[in-house]
Amino acid sequence: MRVTNVRLSDKILSETDKLAKKHGLTRSEVIRQALTVYMHLVENFGTLLRPISFQLKPAQVAYTRRGDVAVLKLPTGHAVVVGSTSSGAVGPKPMDKVKVAGRVLGKFMARVALMDVAAAGAFPLLISATLAVEKEPSGREILEGIRREALILGLEPNQVLMENTEENFTTTQTGAGLTVVGLANEAELRLGRTMPGDMLVAVGKPKVGDEVLPAEGRNEIADLRSVIRLSRKKYVHDIVPVGTFGIAYEARTIAFAVGRQLVLAENVGVNLEKSAGPATVVLATMDPEKIEDLESLIRKPVTIVGEIL
Repeated sequence: MRVTNVRLSDKILSETDKLAKKHGLTRSEVIRQALTVYMHLVENFGTLLRPISFQLKPAQVAYTRRGDVAVLKLPTGHAVVVGSTSSGAVGPKPMDKVKVAGRVLGKFMARVALMDVAAAGAFPLLISATLAVEKEPSGREILEGIRREALILGLEPNQVLMENTEENFTTTQTGAGLTVVGLANEAELRLGRTMPGDMLVAVGKPKVGDEVLPAEGRNEIADLRSVIRLSRKKYVHDIVPVGTFGIAYEARTIAFAVGRQLVLAENVGVNLEKSAGPATVVLATMDPEKIEDLESLIRKPVTIVGEIL
């Protein structure tokens, strides 16, 4: 081991010492680990860290869409994945049609967009909330729900969450939009991985409006943890959250994307045409021999809804 002298500012040394004390490490160990992480970033994302040598032209970006998700493939081998969702007349205000607490609205909005980005194989890096309500108290409550959902992925809300609220006018009905931006290696994207012979399974049951919260209490709907667990299994190919258009629509979209035929199962016990509201169902294409393994992995209703030919 060689000794190297490095000059650091008082501010950096102070932050280093705080981290060392917090985690029970020496100052040298914190610096060593920081350099190790930085070298890993440069190795894998070097072209993004060196903007002078990274001269991007619009023609070099390949743009594709899957539902509410946009994917921008960069010439560096990386992809920017953007997911978005919106809500109107749902919340605690007098003119709202569906009455829920602001925290609940924020949680489900964040869940939908984060699920979309994570299902595509990207890691979320930025959450932008545009709220058509005042900051206090409505906006603060919605943002609290967003923050709690972000923590499930290990995100630091104070770093990744951007917010904008309506401070000029009094609002009597809740409106909100939310966008999530993620980054992925293009080779790791979960888009068009479905193969002939795959089974199409639905995790969760389609629920909408006032049905959602009671169903969540019964553990009947998909959530962000469902997507995380699915994404860790190699026998799971494509993962698609289902929303307003229902299971059958999303199932046909999956098959069309890979140029294959879809055979929907009969008498599945789930309404394939019903809206799944705030992504209460997640579709997955997978190896048919692993169905039992999936059922033990996901402690939610799992239904075989079709087959890819």
